[in-house]
Amino acid sequence: MRWVVSALVVLSLLLPPAALGQGSKSAVVVTFKDDISTLDPAIGYDWQNWSIIKSLFDGLMDYAPGTTNLVPHLATSFSVSSDGRTYTFKLRGGVKFTNGREVVATDFKYSLERVLNPKTQSPGAGFFGGIKGAKAFQDGKAKDVGGIKVVDASTLQITLDEPNAAFLHTMAINFSHVVPREEVEKAADFGHKPVGTGAFRLKEWVLGQRVVLQRNPDYFLKDRPRTAEIVIQVGVDPSVALLRFQRGEVDILGDGIPPARFVQVMNDAKLKTVVVTGEQLQTGYVTINVQVKPFTDARVRRALNRAIDKTKIVRIINNRATPAGQVLPPLMPGYDKAYK
Repeated sequence: MRWVVSALVVLSLLLPPAALGQGSKSAVVVTFKDDISTLDPAIGYDWQNWSIIKSLFDGLMDYAPGTTNLVPHLATSFSVSSDGRTYTFKLRGGVKFTNGREVVATDFKYSLERVLNPKTQSPGAGFFGGIKGAKAFQDGKAKDVGGIKVVDASTLQITLDEPNAAFLHTMAINFSHVVPREEVEKAADFGHKPVGTGAFRLKEWVLGQRVVLQRNPDYFLKDRPRTAEIVIQVGVDPSVALLRFQRGEVDILGDGIPPARFVQVMNDAKLKTVVVTGEQLQTGYVTINVQVKPFTDARVRRALNRAIDKTKIVRIINNRATPAGQVLPPLMPGYDKAYK
C-alpha cells in the first residue's frame, strides 16, 4: 500500500523563532515514541534516526523541499558519460563541517568507502555495491574502491559496473552523506558525537530522554535554518504527545496522529487546520519464505495475495493509504500507472 502521513505541526522549521508555538518559546519541540539509536549516517536506518541525521548531514544530491525532484546539493553540478556509467560531480565551495574544516572531494570518497567497508557493518552498503571495484574492496582484494576517484579537491568521479537509472537517487540517501574522517576516528562512537555539514549541529543528547539540535551558523544556505533550536523528546506515547500538543507544549508530532484519534482530530475545526498531509515513498508488504511449503507453490502465493483485502485495510486505517499493485509507490521513478 502507498501510505499517506498525517502529522500535526504548528510551524515550519524554516520559520523565524518569533513564530514558534506557545509551548516551545525558543525552540521547536518534536516528540517520538521510540528512542534514537545512532546519528551516524552510515548506520542509522529507521524513521527517527533518518529524520534527525538529515538535519545534521548533507549529500551530493537531495530533493527539492516538498517534492520528489532530485537536485544537486553539496554538488553544484554533475555530468554523466555517454555510456551512462561515469558520474562527475563538481562540489560546492566553502561548505564546512561543524568542526570548522572545509569539505573536499576526499571526504566523499572516504565516506562512501566507509559505508562499503565490512568493518563498518553499514546496512546501506548494498546501495553502493554497483560502484566499480566495490566488491574487490569488500573482499579485501583492493585497498580502496577503484570506481571512486578524486579528480581534484572540488571534483569527484564515480564509475559504475553498469548503467543505473536510480544511482543519483542513491546519492541523496543518508548513507551517502559526507563525514569528516578525523572526527570518525577520534570519537569512540561517532554515532553519538556526530559532526556534519547540516543545517543543525548536536548540542545535547540525554539518552532515553531528548536530543537537542542547535542552528549551524556556518550552514552553506545562508538564509537557513531560521529556527534556532530543535528539541526532540523520545519515549513519548503518541496519544500523550497529542494531548501535550493541544496544551501548546509540543510543536510537531513526529509519529503523526495516533490512528485511534485520527477521525476525532480531522473532525475538530481547529486541529484539522494544522494537519500537514503528504505521501510517503513507502510500500507496505508481507514477506514469506518461498523455500518452505506450501509457499514453494506459486499458486499458493497468488492465493494468499488475493485473500488479503487491501481495500478493507485502507478503510481501517482511515483511508491513509492506497492499495498497491506493484512494488514501487506512485511517487517513485519507474512506477507504471497503467499496470494493475
